[in-house]
Amino acid sequence: MTNTNTSLISPLFDWHLIRISGVDSKTFLQNLFTNNILNLSLHESQISGFCSPKGRLLASFWITHSSIDTYELWISAELAEEFTKKLSMYRLRSKVSIEHLPSEMRVYGQISELPFSYEEGLHCALPNIQWQDKVFYRRLIASPEEIKSTDSTSLWTLLEIQSGIPRITERTKDLFVPQMINFESVGAVDFKKGCYPGQEIVARSQYLGTIKRRLKIASLSIQENQVLEISPGMEVFSERDPDQACGIVVLSSIDIAKSCYYFQLEIKLSEMQENLFFMHNDLKYSGIVLCDPPYQLITI
Repeated sequence: MTNTNTSLISPLFDWHLIRISGVDSKTFLQNLFTNNILNLSLHESQISGFCSPKGRLLASFWITHSSIDTYELWISAELAEEFTKKLSMYRLRSKVSIEHLPSEMRVYGQISELPFSYEEGLHCALPNIQWQDKVFYRRLIASPEEIKSTDSTSLWTLLEIQSGIPRITERTKDLFVPQMINFESVGAVDFKKGCYPGQEIVARSQYLGTIKRRLKIASLSIQENQVLEISPGMEVFSERDPDQACGIVVLSSIDIAKSCYYFQLEIKLSEMQENLFFMHNDLKYSGIVLCDPPYQLITI
């Protein structure tokens, strides 16, 4: 594959690809996922999720529709094998093939300050992100061959954080009802489609309940002599109630040049104005700053 646009390409070792194909693939996926597969046109992309019967997200992923009876799921690598087996449990008599492609198709992230020109191959377009006074175009690429890449993985991850679009990983699966991480506000839940696992609880949370937790973008500056590794699943505490966690890290990355961590934080709305901190090796790391994601939350 050739790259005809000036851009940065990074290997994404924490992403894998799952392919679902067959004459029943559309109906099969429509009955399982939070979004409406019927709305996905050929060569377009869509974010969606899969919930437990209790309405908690077991996985999130981007979906592409590369041909009439073929769909691809772009998913966290550490969830891919288990999720492939989970999908296979629902196959029953459906005429579908479910393939996890960890070695056959390598996943890369491509970033550009200009719109991408058309290229052959398997792509998944992601929303543009404004970061540090620049607009970045982003897409995922899958290729059976190695693509010449640049050392831009850190920038890719920072842009993913700033997008405010969550990605479920091994440490955060089965923790969140979709609305707790703004899943409905990034277009990942269709409340008008038919049933899927956990659908009743997800709908009830939207229309009958009060959403008390949301996803925010957070940052924490660290000193040169501080040792802290922020990772998904880490708990955040507030000074008002230091004995009980009020938030959970969803995704994280470090900007080494600025000695600053950036992360997506699922947090109780009641604790957002409090002083927030991490505990690590009996040391307190405070000074967490919150900001809103770059989109409007859907309100009832």
